[in-house]
Amino acid sequence: MLYTDGGWAWSSGIPHDLHKKLWGRQRSLPSPEYVAIGSLDRYYIRFEDGESEWVGCDTMTERLQDESSGDVGTVAFGNDLDSYFIVFEDGGYSYQEVPDALQELVQTGRQDSTDGECRSPGPLECVSLGPNDEWFLQTKTGKAWWDGMSEDAVDCMAEHCNQISFMDFADDDAYLFLYKE
Repeated sequence: MLYTDGGWAWSSGIPHDLHKKLWGRQRSLPSPEYVAIGSLDRYYIRFEDGESEWVGCDTMTERLQDESSGDVGTVAFGNDLDSYFIVFEDGGYSYQEVPDALQELVQTGRQDSTDGECRSPGPLECVSLGPNDEWFLQTKTGKAWWDGMSEDAVDCMAEHCNQISFMDFADDDAYLFLYKE
């Protein structure tokens, strides 16, 4: 949990190396401003001074070290070591080993049923990945797509599906969705 005053807190079970970065961190050092965690002890952390650290697959590391990529907006980790999705502040992205439907959406767009045109989703705002191939994608214009959730999860969010602005997923069909009324 990151607090707006620069403080932070965590629970047991976070990746070991991330725990070492946060435990006993001096308050005089830059505070964390963004954290993403995943299975297999993967994480990404960015501090207020713009420095970042992570544990992920080699391809993700190469992409994050490529200075031409730009500033990182969000990072999501999928169900295996090589599965990730990075969204950069400018709306660009890099990914590997993501669910087929998500890959198809970002590569070729989605057919619009009203006029038959195929449109790219446009610059991205964020992507979330789940442990069972669930995913959520939101563009900078606020449009969102998702897939892979259980029927129970879809039923639960049905009344708010046009207002959803973020989703996240965990083991045992656990999920969180944020919607605006």
